[in-house]
Amino acid sequence: MTTPPTRALLRATLTTLALGGLTFAGAPTAFAAPGDDGDVKVHQSSTADTNPVNQPRVDCPFRLAALNFDGLSSINYEIFVHPGQPGNQDDPVRTGVVALNDNGDGAAGPINLAVGMYKVEWTWQGKLGAPKSKVFNVISACHNNGNGGPGGGPGGHGKPPHGPVGAGGGGSAQIAAEDTSTFGIGAAIAAGVAGTAGLVLIRRSRRRNDGAA
Repeated sequence: MTTPPTRALLRATLTTLALGGLTFAGAPTAFAAPGDDGDVKVHQSSTADTNPVNQPRVDCPFRLAALNFDGLSSINYEIFVHPGQPGNQDDPVRTGVVALNDNGDGAAGPINLAVGMYKVEWTWQGKLGAPKSKVFNVISACHNNGNGGPGGGPGGHGKPPHGPVGAGGGGSAQIAAEDTSTFGIGAAIAAGVAGTAGLVLIRRSRRRNDGAA
């Protein structure tokens, strides 16, 4: 049975967690450097560039949409063959620059790549730390490769993969696990904080109940 002091501790802890969650959620916005709030979305060619949806399974050709890169005029991107796929994972198959408007938004494409799994990384002048990245699958081949075929064509500069690019595996779970966008990192940290606080609360409750008995 939960004793009155334990119930009071539960209420106080839940209130602290709620307030702490609000503070934590607001921290990235309050202390973010220029560009840190931005994200790159992988889009079907028919998706509006301003649409915040991310589409990790796309047909060829596809587009990249840069959103909310406040305070920047451009970002750089590189597309690599995903590790585990046939081909050279060290050299990008596509590189490019996305010019941004006053709202920090921009787009690149259409981009032609062979069927397979890829990773796009992006960075900008003055960025600290490793590039952010997303993993995506090109699930259908382009019908017209007249613009240079895989690795060529508009939307950036690149070269075809060294060797065939397989269809790839992993699926949505692998793609989500390797998404290093701000939301993905923040959600993981928040989950860890909540789990740790819950464990401390359970241990304190058990100690109080054992003492009462």
